[in-house]
Amino acid sequence: MPRSAKRPRSHKQPRTERLAASRPRKRARRSSNRRVDANARPTTRSFSLRRRPRAPLDPAERKARNRTVLLMAVLALVNAYVFLWRGEGALTGLWGGAPVAAIGHHGGPLPPVADPPERACTGDPVRIFEGLDDLVHLESTLSRGLTLRLALLQLGVEGTEIDRVEANVRTHVDLALLGGSGAPVRVAMDRLGGVRALEIELAEGHVLQACRDGDAAEGFSVRNLQHPLRADVEVVALTLGRNADLRAAVEQAGEKPELARLVAAVLAHDVDLMTEPRPDDQLGVIVEKRWLGRSFHRYGAILALRYHGATARVESFLYKPEGGHSAYFDAKGQPVRRALLRSPVAWHHVSPEARGMLPPSLEVVEGRLGAAYRLPEGAPLSAVGDGIVVELDHDGDRGEFLDIELRDGTRVRYAHLLRTVGALDVGSEVRQGQIIALAGHSGRTPHDRLRLELWHEVDGEPRTMEPMRLQAKGSARAERVGEPIPEDQRSRYDEDIAPRRRALRMAHR
Repeated sequence: MPRSAKRPRSHKQPRTERLAASRPRKRARRSSNRRVDANARPTTRSFSLRRRPRAPLDPAERKARNRTVLLMAVLALVNAYVFLWRGEGALTGLWGGAPVAAIGHHGGPLPPVADPPERACTGDPVRIFEGLDDLVHLESTLSRGLTLRLALLQLGVEGTEIDRVEANVRTHVDLALLGGSGAPVRVAMDRLGGVRALEIELAEGHVLQACRDGDAAEGFSVRNLQHPLRADVEVVALTLGRNADLRAAVEQAGEKPELARLVAAVLAHDVDLMTEPRPDDQLGVIVEKRWLGRSFHRYGAILALRYHGATARVESFLYKPEGGHSAYFDAKGQPVRRALLRSPVAWHHVSPEARGMLPPSLEVVEGRLGAAYRLPEGAPLSAVGDGIVVELDHDGDRGEFLDIELRDGTRVRYAHLLRTVGALDVGSEVRQGQIIALAGHSGRTPHDRLRLELWHEVDGEPRTMEPMRLQAKGSARAERVGEPIPEDQRSRYDEDIAPRRRALRMAHR
């Protein structure tokens, strides 16, 4: 190449420009107000601001989704209640160990019942049990050589407590004369077994009463009352209010709370007045009232009862057929009593806000089917039928438990008890409706309750029975117990109960 033809020198960029060129350019911020051509064809980078329309949900799918959301919400509330409010769930067990009986625990929506009152002597002139309706009420009779001590032992009163009672009572009456006298004995006890009030009906119009006066060792106040006895029969009309509270309805009618317990006992074969009443249910009651002088003393027998409610309609009449015993019969002359009560829980007052927790639920524990009754500590439990105690023990799972074998061979188990009531042992006979135990917190359970199991043996093997059969309806109910009114006495029976039926029908007019 000729020397004169020199290659042109390339222009060298300044250093700052070279560095700027090597840097990646920032993408220009897109304006939110840029114009979009609706007719332009979409490219791979274009996008639409419109949402694609969703396909409509199938009604069944929507219902299933809503049900799932509702179920998750309910489970969340239950877990929050168990672990945060009650503090008795599995998380508590990580720090505090297995739950045990907690006597005196007053938390939660179902606080204990039958608390020891500070003072049991309320000052009523003749009603020693006035104001003590929430305690456990038991009765016995000093018959067949039964002394006061033996009667109190059978009711489950401890020996030291009996010593205090006898030390105060013997200054007013000769205890040796009481044995075998046939005198009725009534006791009000707290859930721990302490006697708070006692009444011995020595004769018609003559009663001996004692009540716990403070916490002194010998703190019983005793009085000997003798007044003319007067008995009346009255018709009481009850209408359950918005909360379906039986005791509130009784008090609104101007009656004493103990009438609710008597009514519930008569209806125990047909209606569970703890869980089945509904607002505006009506009851008519013909009851005997007993007076000492001018003061009302106590209720006598319920002569007739009519229940018209949302769950059942019942009429019961106390009647003694010729050659038979007094019992309750319906309007057709059939016995009211059945082989099983509708509930193992004896009636006691629970606040209306907590009554929704009382209906039983099925549960399976280690393959065993049972019914769980959520109850306050100290709630009284009754024998669902006549039978014999075949086992009475304690273990880590069931806690204190009691097994009864009924007359037809059915086995009934009461588990998680606070304690048994009365001098029960293997071989002891129990009668239907008898208070046999108190609900508790023993064994492996997160809260106070009763677990009820039913089974019978088939070819030597236990076969579990449906525990909810106690609350069955129609033909599935337990069979009636007792003989109906004989046919040759039916016309007289109809004539005798006719005035009572008219009085009950007119009670709410």
